[in-house]
Amino acid sequence: MDDSTRQQFKLHLPGLLKVLAEHLYSNKQVALRELIQNAHDSCLRRSLEDPTPGYQPAITISIDRERRIVRLRDNGSGLTADEITNYLATIGRSYTRELRDQASFLAPDQASQLIGQFGFGFLSAFLLAETVTLITRSHKPDSPPLRWSAVGDEYYELRPEPFAEVGTTIELRIKPSASFVLQTNLLLAAIRKYADFLPIPIYLGSDPQPVNLLRPPWEAKNPQRATADYIARYFDLPNPLCVIPLHEQIIDLGHDSIAIPLHGFLFVPPSSVASIREYGDMTV
Repeated sequence: MDDSTRQQFKLHLPGLLKVLAEHLYSNKQVALRELIQNAHDSCLRRSLEDPTPGYQPAITISIDRERRIVRLRDNGSGLTADEITNYLATIGRSYTRELRDQASFLAPDQASQLIGQFGFGFLSAFLLAETVTLITRSHKPDSPPLRWSAVGDEYYELRPEPFAEVGTTIELRIKPSASFVLQTNLLLAAIRKYADFLPIPIYLGSDPQPVNLLRPPWEAKNPQRATADYIARYFDLPNPLCVIPLHEQIIDLGHDSIAIPLHGFLFVPPSSVASIREYGDMTV
């Protein structure tokens, strides 16, 4: 006689959020990367779904030190109430991934521009913040502005917002342990580390000039000059001993060949790099 019964797993959401947010990512800075990538995909989604002439995607990040708030604003697609429920508040479900899977809707080059993958990225906000507030308005006609807020437990609040432009603003009330993001120079370094080559301009505060390069140096009109400038800017090394450009490699299989896309460069610094590791460091 088989006395087995089919049971359902129980989910303790606060514990899951803590595990995913604190252990899925290697350090707190990664949260900025994930949020910027979400903003990038939102802008790209708007350009694909609503190709309004003259649309200029942009991401703006600002700091309110007195209130310990970092704001990240994009003028992308925004979210409807259903999308908040189905994607933002559903762990592991990614609108970007589902959009990418719509092969009939996207050309291969368009699909490759989307960054998001797994639907976990927004959770990383709780690495930095004790409270996360999202103000959003979808680009879809007659979509009302909405305010979503959460503190990292099993509940969130969703209510109408009096006014919001199309796009999304995320407000992070920063934890004391993540105070580094309230320092402009450290925030700038993190943006450049993770988003220097994103093709959408990222503005910091009221600065009218984007803080990211928008494209990698090997795509510049003068790649050699752009590479030298990038090494000086990012690594603070104005005179590398040698720079080796990397190019697409063709592998001969005998009966056929395969192209391996490869872009970038290697360089030799003019002096040794101090490291606590016996064999030094390598940055790719």
